[in-house]
Amino acid sequence: MSKERRVTLVRKLNMKASQQGITLVALVITIVIIIILATVTINMAFGDNGLITKAQLAKDLAANSTQYETESMANLTAYMNDMMKDNIPEEPFTPQPTPEPEQGETELTDEDKANGVIEIKWLSGTSDNVSETPNAPVIKTEGLPSGTTMELVRYTGEGSTERERWVAGEEYSYLPGEGSSDNTSSKWANARVTINDVDSYFVWIPRYAYRIIYFDSADSKIKYQNGEITEEEAIAQGKIKGYSDSRGIVDAEGKKVANAESTTKTMVSEDYFMVHPAFTADPDIGGGFGNNNGTNDNGISGIWVGKYETSGSSSQLKVEAGVSSLRSTAIANMYTYSKAYSTELESHMLKNSEWGAVAYLTESQYGRNGTEVTINNNGTTFYTGGGQNNAYVTNTPQSSTGNVYGIYDLSGNAYEYVAAGYSNQSDIETTSGSTKYATVYGGTNVSTNYKYGDATYETIDWHQDYAYFVDSSGPFFNRGGYCNDGEYAGVFYFSDGNGSSYSNYSFRLALVV
Repeated sequence: MSKERRVTLVRKLNMKASQQGITLVALVITIVIIIILATVTINMAFGDNGLITKAQLAKDLAANSTQYETESMANLTAYMNDMMKDNIPEEPFTPQPTPEPEQGETELTDEDKANGVIEIKWLSGTSDNVSETPNAPVIKTEGLPSGTTMELVRYTGEGSTERERWVAGEEYSYLPGEGSSDNTSSKWANARVTINDVDSYFVWIPRYAYRIIYFDSADSKIKYQNGEITEEEAIAQGKIKGYSDSRGIVDAEGKKVANAESTTKTMVSEDYFMVHPAFTADPDIGGGFGNNNGTNDNGISGIWVGKYETSGSSSQLKVEAGVSSLRSTAIANMYTYSKAYSTELESHMLKNSEWGAVAYLTESQYGRNGTEVTINNNGTTFYTGGGQNNAYVTNTPQSSTGNVYGIYDLSGNAYEYVAAGYSNQSDIETTSGSTKYATVYGGTNVSTNYKYGDATYETIDWHQDYAYFVDSSGPFFNRGGYCNDGEYAGVFYFSDGNGSSYSNYSFRLALVV
């Protein structure tokens, strides 16, 4: 073999060896790289901060976030519902006749009814629909004869005369009392009627529905008023003796009691509240105004009641403080004078039902909240408002609101005849039965012949007020008691009278506009 060929062969062999060496090194490097990549991949996938761990963490975070969002939305919804619950309209209750209650055997004695709470619900307009607020006072300004005006007034306390102390303006608030404490915060609406330069003052009683709950003791009554016990708890514990509501007078189970009338009335809410009869169009129960020949069968939105006992003279009645009330007048004349005061304002002598409407509102949480009205006991002078001139300003415990905005002389001063009596009485034009101006009672038994809402049998002996029903010898009701009657006088006082003229008997005016 030639030298050149040997050299060429050696070079080829060296080159092949070199190539094989490079291939082994590359293989080792490749394996090392693969091992490194595998290690990194495994750590990235399965390490503490690996992809799988992070994926699980992300899954957990997503689940937690979903749960948090769900809980947050639930909490937000609950919060919004709680904030807006007062504005969520409730399903309206349609007034309807109360289902006839089952006859029971329980008898409620006067003692069983001694610890009652009167609850009030305002009614809207002349309807039987429950309202959150009372009807605004109605003022008549048109159609009045020359020399007659009517205006809302507010109290300033300035000046020495009534006209200076009460100026034209609107100020009233029918505020509920809290717990069982005396409520002196309500300001019932006041109006001034001027006829031939003579001022008289009246107080607005808005249309309302009511019910009475009778408790077994004064302690139970106070606990209920203070919110220490619910009505349901009181029933379960035997602390409620019964009710007077749209079912009639019933026991705690809602059964008719054996010793009381049971005529059912229209209930305006599911807890058996009923319209007070003074605001209805039915004269037989003490209403009658607002019927307007059948155009309004529901009655009236409220009544104006004399702020004081009537004073003045037969030719010009007036209602003002600090003067002697008009007395020594027979009931027939009281009745006639009252209607003649202002025919345009439907003036009339206060009826038994209207006295009851005042008494119940006074006793309710919108009045004195169960606190007894103080007696006007100024002796033989019979000054309205408890004394001469502006004595009423300091005699506010004698008021139905405990302040100057209420009604005075409801307890004491003179006995007050009302236009209501037993059987047909020509003295008050009831020879053909009840009218919107006077009410006829069909008998002399208080437990069977009372009329609901009239503050007789339903509230008998409350605050120890004297209670004696009308009879054949004394066919006319008188209310409030006499200044010398002491603790027996009061808004729940009722007795009989023969209608004759006496020096300690007066009366009160009412208006419907």
